Amino acid sequence: MIKFSDPGYVWFFAVVALFVALVLYSRWRKNQDINLFAGKKLSRKILDDFSPDLKHFKEYLLLGSLLFFGIALIGPQVGKKLTEVKRKGIDIIIALDTSISMNAEDVKPNRLMRAKYETGKFIDGLRGDRVGLVTFAGTSYLQCPLTLDYSAVKLFLDAMDTGVIGTQGTAIADAIGTSLKAFKSEEKKHKVLVIVSDGEDHEGDIPSIAEEAVNEGVIIFSVGIGTLSGAPIHVYDKGEIGFKRDRGGRVVTTALEEFTLRQIASSTGGKYYNMEAESDVFGKIYKQILGMEKKEIRSHEYSDYNTRYQIFLAIGLALMIVEIFIPEKAHHRNQEI
Repeated sequence: MIKFSDPGYVWFFAVVALFVALVLYSRWRKNQDINLFAGKKLSRKILDDFSPDLKHFKEYLLLGSLLFFGIALIGPQVGKKLTEVKRKGIDIIIALDTSISMNAEDVKPNRLMRAKYETGKFIDGLRGDRVGLVTFAGTSYLQCPLTLDYSAVKLFLDAMDTGVIGTQGTAIADAIGTSLKAFKSEEKKHKVLVIVSDGEDHEGDIPSIAEEAVNEGVIIFSVGIGTLSGAPIHVYDKGEIGFKRDRGGRVVTTALEEFTLRQIASSTGGKYYNMEAESDVFGKIYKQILGMEKKEIRSHEYSDYNTRYQIFLAIGLALMIVEIFIPEKAHHRNQEI
């Protein structure tokens, strides 16, 4: 396993790229100036003892040395031992509504972007809990299975948008069913489902799936996003921004519907939160999670990382020294005067 101790120095490779561009430009400009001053025939005689190949080879050596210096600068480290790590935590699935109504801008910048931002902050605050992602609209999918790799979860979160599921609607019941399968554990505790949705146009048998969640020991927290007064639904077509309209041409307005979200949370021992009416909603949810009984979660991670920048630094220095001792002029045994 390889990681880097100082990835912030990756900007050095931009300097190397700039160096390459300057070398290529200098090479082209020099040829232009020589041909303009002396012409092609005379320039070949004037530069008879000059070897372009040697010059280019020296440049390649210098470029190679800079690349190895850059690798040494970001501090490559190698993990030599895979060890089992034990933590105390619970399993958390976050089900995020990606239906088209989440494009409404009654919450800035819009419902989905705000939900993703708050969810990302929630993930950043987790300590030892496994987390997974489910996305849903007219149907639902497991986007990211339960994992302790929070950076991977956030990559999946960033990729979510209202076009990720073609079937429109708000299939909350289906999202709960997909989440229950994602837990996989036969234990009847240590499971939390967080549903983030505007609650509109829900489909499926909510009471039945909520009862199944209770039987599986899953506590559901629901977060409503949007306003009760509602807003038009933004749609994007070939770069044009407009609003969703019904068959009569009237602009469709979407509003937060809290009843179903409240019902689901209360029936499973959780709680409903309105993201706009309350502050730090996810912080309050996590505070309740911290008070729950934890289970032992095991994972395998690399340890005993050893720094290996010295190898790359040595190669870079060697290439630079070789470049210094290579001449730019070709040596001819016999020259006519």
